[in-house]
Amino acid sequence: MFNSRKMISNEVLADATHTSLERFLGTDRIKQRTKEIERERFGDTHPIVKEIDEVIIPFTKPAVYLSGGIDSTILLHHLSMKTDEPIYTYTFAFFKDENEFKEAEAVAEYYGTIHHEVMIDNFIGRFPEILRYLSRPRFNVQTFWLAEQAHKDGRKTCYLGEGLDEHFGGYWYKPKLNYLESWVDHFKYICPSHKEIHDIFNLRCEIPFTNIDFRKTISYWDPNREKIHLKNAYSGILPNYVIKRRKNPGRPHWDRLWDRELSKIYPDRKPESDEEIRRLLNKHATAVWLDVHP
Repeated sequence: MFNSRKMISNEVLADATHTSLERFLGTDRIKQRTKEIERERFGDTHPIVKEIDEVIIPFTKPAVYLSGGIDSTILLHHLSMKTDEPIYTYTFAFFKDENEFKEAEAVAEYYGTIHHEVMIDNFIGRFPEILRYLSRPRFNVQTFWLAEQAHKDGRKTCYLGEGLDEHFGGYWYKPKLNYLESWVDHFKYICPSHKEIHDIFNLRCEIPFTNIDFRKTISYWDPNREKIHLKNAYSGILPNYVIKRRKNPGRPHWDRLWDRELSKIYPDRKPESDEEIRRLLNKHATAVWLDVHP
């Protein structure tokens, strides 16, 4: 039977005990002892790390799409521990002076991968070629260029690090969707598009983080959208510069994409914000999708 009096007394006792220990040992020693207890309970590996490790399965001729951020590095870390095959890594950019090449190269060198940098040009011009294969309109089709290069390199399995933002609270730069809305977007739009793009090249598309049991991660969700619990779990496992790096939005400067490509489609428009450029890009992608799906 539930006993609220007992629960309250235990909480009070625990708080009093913690305060006494803090006075006796000091705050730093308490933190250290907490980590020691966790190691005694779970071994040297944090439970988050164990959950993630279980869903990453090695398949033949692997490729990892690498940004140099924590999500793709975690994926590469676990995969590199499970396969003896050479791992190819790929990083994309829209502009030569605006990219994640330096960060990704550092991670690729650390794990000894065969690394490629892929430039995306004629982005909008290839929409008809790409969108004819998609079951819904979408302008975020950057992975097409990575899959295309992986196919040329003879890769068979491509790994994407999608899903950890949903599990652990990422996307600090996005409007604050609630937990369920984030997962709906992930399963309804993001994952299906990735898989359809890889089907074009007959590539296996692995998005392993979607297979993590959310019941095991929901208590680690960060309301500040910085994935602090995930970073803490991998502290001392991943290179420190990965842990400290803040997530990059991974998208072009919209005004530069407008100047380079989209303004040619809407020559009479003068968008005043990034959001307006995004809406026009989405409008054009939808129009192209309708054209190639009569």
